[in-house]
Amino acid sequence: MRRAQPAEELSQTIESRSCYTSLRLSSVVMADKNDKKEEPLLMAAGTLAVWLFCVAIGATGLVISYARPRPLEKVAPVLNAELLNVELSEEPLASTPTPPLPMDLAQPPPLNQPVVTPQAPPMLAVAEPSPQIAFAVPVAAPAKIVPASQASFRTVEVPAVVPAPAAPTPQPLTFGQGEGKQPAPEYPRQSLREGQEGTVVVRLTVGESGRVMAADAATPSPWPLLNDAALRVVRSRWRFAAGTLRAYEVAIRFTLSK
Repeated sequence: MRRAQPAEELSQTIESRSCYTSLRLSSVVMADKNDKKEEPLLMAAGTLAVWLFCVAIGATGLVISYARPRPLEKVAPVLNAELLNVELSEEPLASTPTPPLPMDLAQPPPLNQPVVTPQAPPMLAVAEPSPQIAFAVPVAAPAKIVPASQASFRTVEVPAVVPAPAAPTPQPLTFGQGEGKQPAPEYPRQSLREGQEGTVVVRLTVGESGRVMAADAATPSPWPLLNDAALRVVRSRWRFAAGTLRAYEVAIRFTLSK
């Protein structure tokens, strides 16, 4: 069994422990204060060290030489000079013969060329209508009025009128059959989109060489695009055998496949 300590010893022990605790607290507080005082000094020393390092790098760059880029030098072209000895003399220069002009050049007309005046055709002597003249003949020529006894009885030559050749009668032609080359027309894209269909009856005239001289829509369709496509292919691509002038009528149908 432990023996009870007297009251005086217990109070001394408590006092000694409290003193030790206060000393420890005071030492910790002093250490914190010293650390706080040392922090600014450390920051200043670190900043100074960084600045010194930068200064050392700059000084090293100035001291150590390195290759710097140089601008390209322009090289002047080399000129070859040659000395010429020129002697002055009083002798006249030799005349250089002028080369003859080519004969095919057009020569201007002479200035004193006589002016040729065209002669007027002779006038026909005619008489005014009178009882002495059985019937009057019209004259389409320069004429002068004279007495009936002096009138000219020449007949006036009237140029013959050549009648124009009659147009050939159109012959029926089946599209894609018979003579000649008859390529099909191209279906217009807009007509395909809009579903346009129809038949164009084309009347064409073929010349002696076999080429189509003229083509028009004898019976057009209600769609202008289809009419233009049919006439375009007939005029530009249809060919026939050479022969006489002839005409055809052909029906070109534009149908869409269902």
